[in-house]
Amino acid sequence: MSREICVHSWPCSYYLEPEKRWVPGKLSLTSHSLRFATDKTGEALVSFPLSSVIEIKKEASYFVFSSITVLEKDHLKHWFSSLQPSRNAVFSIIEHFWRELLLSPSEALLPVTKGKQLTGLMACSQKRLEETARVLHHQGEQLDSITKGLDKMESDLDVADRYRGRFGHTGHAPAVRSDAGWAL
Repeated sequence: MSREICVHSWPCSYYLEPEKRWVPGKLSLTSHSLRFATDKTGEALVSFPLSSVIEIKKEASYFVFSSITVLEKDHLKHWFSSLQPSRNAVFSIIEHFWRELLLSPSEALLPVTKGKQLTGLMACSQKRLEETARVLHHQGEQLDSITKGLDKMESDLDVADRYRGRFGHTGHAPAVRSDAGWAL
């Protein structure tokens, strides 16, 4: 990985399974690999090619609330957390390069066929459509909540108008009868 150009790096923490602890450092991405180095010594704790990855997921556990897990072919699972600027931003970039590698031909000399290009476009379009549907659903729920709030406010204003009509427009409270007589 040292010869490859670093596409991006992010401050984060890596879960060191043998020691059962989180280690602060930097996660670096090249077009073909991922690498995590510690802040303290700069030592690379993990480095693996993206081609060995079989799954990348956003996960949460009782150890940490938001993290990214990367599962390699040998079923070795890597946990990354405290990602800056956010888990979603880092996930999107890593997933993009991983998917690009999956969809690209195994030999760099082969031209990309129209079928592979269309498959790649279709996969990206489907993902964006699913994300858009989730956002629109959430916005719809927000609009429903706002509508309910406005309906309640309108109902409250109707009640206030009725009371105002009963008491007149003088701005004074109406006379009330008590055992002692009438009073303002």
